[in-house]
Amino acid sequence: MLKEISCELFKINGKTREPIRFHKGLNIILGGGTGANSIGKSTMLLIIDFVFGGDAYVKSDAVKQLDNHSINFIFEFDEVPYYFVRHTATSGDFVRLDENGNILEILSRETYTKWLSEKYHMDYTGLKFRKTISRFFRIYGKNNYNELRPLQMRGGNESQEDAIHVLITLFKQYDNVVAFEEQLKLAENRIKAFRDARKFQFIPAAVDGLKKYEDNIKAIAALKQEKIELERTHNQTVDTDEVNKANQINALTIQMQDTRRLVSEKENELHLIDLNIRQGVYPTEADLMSLREFFPEVNLQKLIDIERFHNKIQAILQDELEAAKARLKEELIPLNHSVKKLQSMVEEIKPSMAFSKEFLEAYTRIDRTIHKLEDENEAFDTRNTLQNEKKRASDRLKAQLQTILRVIESTINEQMSEISDFVSYGNDNPPVLGIKEYNSYSFETPRDTGTGTNYKGMLIYDISILRSTVLPALAHDSLLFPNVSDESIGRILELYTKEKQKQIFISFDRDKKYDAATQSIIKENTVLKLDIDGQALFGWKWGRKDAENENPI
Repeated sequence: MLKEISCELFKINGKTREPIRFHKGLNIILGGGTGANSIGKSTMLLIIDFVFGGDAYVKSDAVKQLDNHSINFIFEFDEVPYYFVRHTATSGDFVRLDENGNILEILSRETYTKWLSEKYHMDYTGLKFRKTISRFFRIYGKNNYNELRPLQMRGGNESQEDAIHVLITLFKQYDNVVAFEEQLKLAENRIKAFRDARKFQFIPAAVDGLKKYEDNIKAIAALKQEKIELERTHNQTVDTDEVNKANQINALTIQMQDTRRLVSEKENELHLIDLNIRQGVYPTEADLMSLREFFPEVNLQKLIDIERFHNKIQAILQDELEAAKARLKEELIPLNHSVKKLQSMVEEIKPSMAFSKEFLEAYTRIDRTIHKLEDENEAFDTRNTLQNEKKRASDRLKAQLQTILRVIESTINEQMSEISDFVSYGNDNPPVLGIKEYNSYSFETPRDTGTGTNYKGMLIYDISILRSTVLPALAHDSLLFPNVSDESIGRILELYTKEKQKQIFISFDRDKKYDAATQSIIKENTVLKLDIDGQALFGWKWGRKDAENENPI
């Protein structure tokens, strides 16, 4: 349980406050009785939420006005104290200390809340500690106190399905659901894989509907008849395997022709390079001398000088020509190997039937069209099978959820009825939770939709969950109480005190307006008393005009 919270910025009349110590059962943050606001009641609850792993305090006015600071706190489990500090500037780190303040380890938020979950024996399948406990810490600034949607966070904007899922895990029922969820997830993954395969054309596209499916069946029958008639023109029974062999030979022959063409191109390139290497690309000096027989006036010396220059260039290019020759020889090796391999494959097929080109083309066209239509219909059947599997998995999950949710609904409503009878002396209708589906619920008090009744119903709901589950704590801010009658508030406070093992944190005000028994409960369970000015949580109220001058920090 939470044992203690301290902060060097907690002040009273200019002095640092003593650590705030908590106990099992009811812990009250009490205002001065005048109804004064901004003295730190809600802020203290946000700090309690902060040590339970929450983040709302980081965005509070206290941090904005006081700048970043540390909160020290102690939890105690099985009589063993655990010391921690969490700083608002590095709120993702939970620093565990020894009793002398030395750092033992630094835990991430996820590791810390997992640790809390284990210590509170809440480490159930599917349960997330913060997502669970946060909804029962109803504090101004957390936006989780919509009295018409008490199961949901974010002002009632959280999905109803997510809120109901938290109840399932909190009541230790997720183990009875997870296998059905996995079956549904598997079916959904199979459909996704099927759609992806169609998208990337790894499998044929399915037909669009039953009519196209039936049209395909008719077309397949007609094509098969056309195939039979074509076979009759061949004057002998056509073996499909022989047709396939003929097509394979044709395909291999085309591939072999293409490869041989590449070989020929490479060999031509190699021949030209050899010529250049042996003879050069320019005429020799003797060749130029013979020009005089035809052109006596030619400047032969000039031509010879030019060709000598060309020969120098040729010498420079020699290395490049040799490299190109070596490359072409390397490229010819696998090409020649492919030609031999393709030739061998053609010889191994050994067809026993011969077909004309026209027959082969017609037969192959019909056969491929039949296979295409059959594949489309098969894809249609596969898609329907997968969708039916998903529906069956979904129906099984919903049936299992309905059974579980009926038990949860009944348990909560029985608790709320008992609590309501205590609060109203059996006079008022209790609030009723109706879980219609895994993703839909209702919460109301029959024949009474008043604001006070709705807030009272939310308080009763929280207490019923605290009693029925391992939820270790809840927090109720003072804003939840004003609309509820004084008599009901007194009885709810009495209910709080009946909790002896878990912790309830509330902020409260105007204690003097209640009867003596209620005032006694408040006095006995107050752990922190706040008031205006120097008795505010941090020793000053920053909302006042002269607050800047009053800041004692």
